[in-house]
Amino acid sequence: MIREKILETLTEICGTDEIQKNSDIQLFSTGLLDSFGIIQLFVAIQEELNIEIAPTEVTREEWATPNMIITYLEKRSGQ
Repeated sequence: MIREKILETLTEICGTDEIQKNSDIQLFSTGLLDSFGIIQLFVAIQEELNIEIAPTEVTREEWATPNMIITYLEKRSGQ
């Protein structure tokens, strides 16, 4: 569930289905995700998955790819 929701949300925020095709794509270095987009992602995670993430809790390096975000959230939620 986390995987599908994050890929769907990132596809919407980034405006490309490349996220669905390549979940190891570098989000920040490719310009797909910026500071506004990451805030949108935090809000979506809280609303859709009921997981609250503080902006200071993670770094761009920790959340560089969709797979890294999914792994982090799965650990956080105990899945």
